[in-house]
Amino acid sequence: GSLLPAVGAGHVREEFEALGADFEGRGGVLDETVDALRAALGPEEYPEHRGERYEFSGLGQRPRPAQSRVPIWVGGSSVPAVRRAATRGDGWLPQGDRRSELPEKIARIKELREAAGIEEPLTVGTIAEPLYVGEPDWDVGRRTLSGKADALAESLRAYRAMGVQQIQVRFRSRSRTELSDQMAAFGAEVAPYLND
Repeated sequence: GSLLPAVGAGHVREEFEALGADFEGRGGVLDETVDALRAALGPEEYPEHRGERYEFSGLGQRPRPAQSRVPIWVGGSSVPAVRRAATRGDGWLPQGDRRSELPEKIARIKELREAAGIEEPLTVGTIAEPLYVGEPDWDVGRRTLSGKADALAESLRAYRAMGVQQIQVRFRSRSRTELSDQMAAFGAEVAPYLND
């Protein structure tokens, strides 16, 4: 069972306008889409869903998901996205939050889940600051984490103390070769410090 759908409402009004889609109504559409996905990917052999926008019954599919509950991750950092992650998600991936903002939002998600009577755990992810393994000889930007492998790993491990269980890393580079080199350096030098 390796299916892991992730959803987000979107935040670029011009994209919605280009498609003739309702920007203001996107949250409601996404909420119902998640509910419909839950039904379609749930344990019932012939799931049903009746909503404002989507309605189906007698919808059989083979093969069925291997997981008893397919985890759905919700992305976004707005108040509605945090609510959606808390009440409909199995995972949350914030978008663009500074590290210092995460503890408050994680606490809010826990409060909302508790208020809704949701006991299942929620996996919290994050997109870490850009990384550069080693000492760059060019300006990688002020928010970039750079330096020795052990120091980078220590900085990334700090996310765990906040309640983050999954980190997505991205690398600063000026070329494909440098990107590949950075990825290899991370795997060889930084990752071993994170596997404890």
